[in-house]
Amino acid sequence: MLLYRIFLLLYPLAARLAGFFNEKARKWTRAQASAQKEIEQWQPERPVIWMHCASLGEFEQGLPVLQAIRKEYPGYEILLSFFSPSGYEPCRQHPVANKVIYLPLDGPHTAKKWINAINPALVIFVKYEFWYYYLQILHNRNIPVLLIAAIFRPSQPFFQWYGGLYRKMLAFYHHILVQNKASADLLATLPISVPVAVAGDSRFDRVLEIAQNPISFPAIETFLQGKKVFIAGSTWPEDDKALRHLVSNTPEVFHIIVPHLTDAATIERCLQTYPDSISYSDWNNKWTKEPNRTGRYKTLIIDTIGMLSSLYRYATVAYVGGGFGAEGIHNVLEATVHGVPVVIGPIYDKFREAVELVERNGICVTANAIELEAEILRLLNDENQRTSIGEIAQQYTREGGGSAQKALQLIQAKRLLTR
Repeated sequence: MLLYRIFLLLYPLAARLAGFFNEKARKWTRAQASAQKEIEQWQPERPVIWMHCASLGEFEQGLPVLQAIRKEYPGYEILLSFFSPSGYEPCRQHPVANKVIYLPLDGPHTAKKWINAINPALVIFVKYEFWYYYLQILHNRNIPVLLIAAIFRPSQPFFQWYGGLYRKMLAFYHHILVQNKASADLLATLPISVPVAVAGDSRFDRVLEIAQNPISFPAIETFLQGKKVFIAGSTWPEDDKALRHLVSNTPEVFHIIVPHLTDAATIERCLQTYPDSISYSDWNNKWTKEPNRTGRYKTLIIDTIGMLSSLYRYATVAYVGGGFGAEGIHNVLEATVHGVPVVIGPIYDKFREAVELVERNGICVTANAIELEAEILRLLNDENQRTSIGEIAQQYTREGGGSAQKALQLIQAKRLLTR
């Protein structure tokens, strides 16, 4: 507990220092200063359901559940909170919520003031959210708290000798919905009595919904004109280094690069890395005036958040970034739902869907930049392989739907919303 309190003291100080060099840290620090006051000024007219997501990826998991709840329980207001600017910024005006806000950093007084202000009827945390004081106060007040789309691995602190605080936080939940049976089996080894159910991953529901209602991008479609299209999504500098040679040496292919970060420095770095490239914002302003100049550009750098999941449907072959970094890959389901063959780097073991797709031969794993380029070129030139891998991946993704309905059924069966 002492280490946790030290962390709560040091984290804001570290963020302020990082803010001198990092825009994301500056945004977080400014938001923390105003979040508590903002929530106290909010005056909901109906009982509140509060969902908290760390960032954008967790929101995509939580969204199908919120949509199902809003449809079934229209008499409640929905509060959506984020810890990271990369989640808050693109979602701050999302229609699923009545209020979108940053969550103040945990602490005994902060958590009490926050919960007093909103008095939630139900709280839903997504995947990896464990804040001791928030959970303790909610538990003491008998406010039901769900953890959804959770996934557990033996290496996590919950299963280590030093993980007492983490195990205590798990015990504060009323119900835990996990993605797979392996996670449920792990939790069964712990001395906690919280009900656990296997409900799958609501990201499947989200990507299936997007695939059924895709967004079109006319400015981008002017480039395609029957060309093969390579899309690299959620890339980091390590990915860009690995892909630069491929992009430079496939002029007959049109390339779309979607960096994970879209700040000005990242976009400029990508424009310098990839030859004959233009940012989406630049081209979007030009395309109606210069539609015949598409041949001048071979690569489009996407500098707008929220496009990637719909863009993948244009891909002949896709690469999902992060697999050459310590944290691992990003969301492969956004591509596989469209039947697109996906290539990834070697760091993917934390992601259930990637592991299961590898077992089914529904995704291509590469160990280094040389293998990466060779695999992408192979798929670009082999339609049969593209079709085979894409069909396996798409079928797997379709089979994964239904998690949001399982969460809703739990809420109904346990009568967690009765007001």
